[in-house]
Amino acid sequence: MTALSYKEFMEEVRQRLRIFSAEDFRNMILIWASEEHPSRRQEFLYKLTSPEKNQTVDEDTLLEEIEAFAQRVANGEYCDGWGWDDVIYEERDWGDESWAEEMEALMLQARKLLLQEEYSLAEEAYKKLFDILEMGEEPGHLPGDLDSTSMITVDMVEQVALFLRALYMNYPSEERAGLLFEALHKYRYLARGIKLKDVINALDYDLPGLEGFLEEWIEFLKNQGQDQARTSAFFSISELLREAVYLKGGIPAIAEFARQQADKYPRAYLDWIEALEIQADTDSVLQVAREGLSRIPRDNKVRAKVAETISRTGEKSNDRELKLEGYRESYYSNPTLGYLLDLYSTAMECGCFAEIRDEAEQSIMELWPSKRVPVNQYFRSGELDRNIASEGLFANALLLGGRYEKVFEFCQGKGPLGWSSSDNPNPVFVTFMMVVLSRADVYSKMLSQQWEEAIRNTSYRANEDYIKKYQKIISAIKESIQLTGAQEEFYLKWCIDRIGSRIDAIVSNKHRKSYHKAAGLLVAMAETLANRGERQKGMALIERYRGKYPRHTAFKGEVTRAVQNSALFLQQG
Repeated sequence: MTALSYKEFMEEVRQRLRIFSAEDFRNMILIWASEEHPSRRQEFLYKLTSPEKNQTVDEDTLLEEIEAFAQRVANGEYCDGWGWDDVIYEERDWGDESWAEEMEALMLQARKLLLQEEYSLAEEAYKKLFDILEMGEEPGHLPGDLDSTSMITVDMVEQVALFLRALYMNYPSEERAGLLFEALHKYRYLARGIKLKDVINALDYDLPGLEGFLEEWIEFLKNQGQDQARTSAFFSISELLREAVYLKGGIPAIAEFARQQADKYPRAYLDWIEALEIQADTDSVLQVAREGLSRIPRDNKVRAKVAETISRTGEKSNDRELKLEGYRESYYSNPTLGYLLDLYSTAMECGCFAEIRDEAEQSIMELWPSKRVPVNQYFRSGELDRNIASEGLFANALLLGGRYEKVFEFCQGKGPLGWSSSDNPNPVFVTFMMVVLSRADVYSKMLSQQWEEAIRNTSYRANEDYIKKYQKIISAIKESIQLTGAQEEFYLKWCIDRIGSRIDAIVSNKHRKSYHKAAGLLVAMAETLANRGERQKGMALIERYRGKYPRHTAFKGEVTRAVQNSALFLQQG
């Protein structure tokens, strides 16, 4: 659930309070008091004091407290030393982590300065507090997590938004845009993805002169020239500009902007679609998505996100044609294995797999010769990134399409190491061939694990749904593969040799962290032989490598564990 902004929260509170009588209030407070934890009873009584006394902050005292706190942090009074943390597997500062509670209390006090309209003092207080957090980037200051902001429970986006609000109120209108922009860039690491809307909603009253500011803000952002040096995963000029356009004129404004700037700001179409989805206007959503696909350059990756709107609508309505249309465009604009699996799965449902497969492979061939690097001329956030075809995508697309002979060619020249790379076709092809060569499914526990792990290795985004889709497509493809006896013997020997080379490379070079990988492949190969009625040959293969490395007890231990997991020796052939 998305957290409510301060403005949204206070509006909802006021709405609910309207239904209570004075007697309701008394009863409600008494119930809260009866349920209060004993350790917080004094704090609860403090909340029942006069609102004026409870909310007023002594400005001089607060700044003195912040200065004293900053001095303690600078002097390293909270730190006991620097050392290893077994939980995060890194070194960090150890010591008194109560500094985080002090920081939170001071931030909440600084917030009250804005409520008292002490904007200059609020700006000063927040700058000092942010400077203290910055000290945590160097050892010896703020013990706990390496990211000091993660130690704080208050919403850092809201805290930075309050600071920006103080800036807005402190300076004349002609200076606001530049000052807010510089502050957003400077403190982007404290509040990732913060936007102007967060500043607006940080308090429950409107920003004065907002309409005029939005006009200046839009022009200011347009004149930044999409400065790449100022754009990161935490800060996007494009997002700020598109947000401002929408805040200024709503759906008509973002629609016009998207149409005029599709080549530079293609994500404006996503903003337009999102606004229409809030209104549950499905017909308009599909219309705008298709318009976006016609206007955004075909090789722009954002176009794939626009196409997702169509496939998502098809999923909801169980419309296969819509799903196929959306996945087709998504894959062609951003050829990834995730999109390819969705496209192939839907093509199978629609009975047009062969046609879609040929188109998908052709699109890779068109991209493959150039092996071009993603173009990111304007944004590090990737708004203008162009599509590319990776070697891993090519190999997996061929395998999923049943072109296993071509994948075999891909494997040639690849060494026995480096199998962790998703671009290396060996892991998935070797395990695929073992699955194909297994005539039965009696001894397949380790083989199934290796097959699943090989699929997982094809993409860093591979989740359980991804693996199931991959296996489902391969299962259908496997049924069409008819190997001759000679071909089976060829691929069987090749798999044994390839796995043997990998075991030798891992064990002889003492890559201890990969011993379990070598053992898993070895036992999976033995299971494949057993599934072909050659159980003794499989057991002999295991013993061969046990005997080959008699002094490598760690490796032999991993083989024993893999065999026990497989239960290969317990099965009756």
